[in-house]
Amino acid sequence: MCDHLISAAKHRDHVTANQLKQKILNILTNKHGAWGAVSHSQLHDFWRLDYWEDDLRRRRRFVRNAFGSTHSDALLKAAVEYGHQAVVNQNAETELMLEGDDDAVSLLQEKEIDNLAGPVVLSTPAQLVAPVVVAKGTLSITTTEIYFEVDEDDPAFKKIDPKVLAYTEGLHGKWMFSEIRAVFSRRYLLQNTALEVFMANRTSVMFNFPDQATVKKVVYSLPRVGVGTSYGLPQAR
Repeated sequence: MCDHLISAAKHRDHVTANQLKQKILNILTNKHGAWGAVSHSQLHDFWRLDYWEDDLRRRRRFVRNAFGSTHSDALLKAAVEYGHQAVVNQNAETELMLEGDDDAVSLLQEKEIDNLAGPVVLSTPAQLVAPVVVAKGTLSITTTEIYFEVDEDDPAFKKIDPKVLAYTEGLHGKWMFSEIRAVFSRRYLLQNTALEVFMANRTSVMFNFPDQATVKKVVYSLPRVGVGTSYGLPQAR
C-alpha cells in the first residue's frame, strides 16, 4: 500500500508540474503576453464549460480550452460524402497553449506541499465515473484525505482515446477532507453502489464501488458531512 501511494503521488506531481508549466506558457505566449504576437489574434480561441457549478448545479462559466480544434477532418469528410464545397486550411495552425482552469491550478499549488497525513483507513477497488469515461482504479482513504489512482494497465483504459482523457479530472486524484462539503448516494447502472462527493471549489467527483457493503465502509470513513436525508447523506450517516 505504501508503494501504491508513493506511485500515485508521483503521478499527481507530474500532472501538477505539467499544469503549472502550461499556465506559465499561457501567460507568456498569449497575444497579450511578453512573447505574444499580433498574428496570434488571428488564430482560433477555443472554449469549454468549466467544471465549476453554481447552487443549482449548472455549469455557467467558460474557460479556455487548450485541446480545442476546428475539426477540419470532419469538414473534409462532409465535403467528400455530401458533395459540398469546403475550404480546408492546408497550413498547419500554430498551437497556442491556452489558459486552463485557474481555480483548479491554484488548488493544485496548495496541495503540492501536502504530505500523507496518516495511515490508510480503507483501500478498495473503485471506478471513477466521469463524462464519457469510466476508469477502474484504487480508492484509498486516510484520516484526512482521499486518493484515487487509475489502473493504467487495464485493457479498457488503454482503449480510451488520449484526447478524451485530456478532459478527465481525477485520474490521479487527491482530495482533502477539509474540502468536502457534501456526500450524495447515487445509482450507477441501476445499482445503489455509487457515491458523489461535492467539494468546496464547486466541483464534484463520482465513484462506483463493487457492492453496497463497500459503499457503507467508504461512507463511514469519510467526514461527517451531509445536506439532509432528502438530498444527501445526513450527518449521522
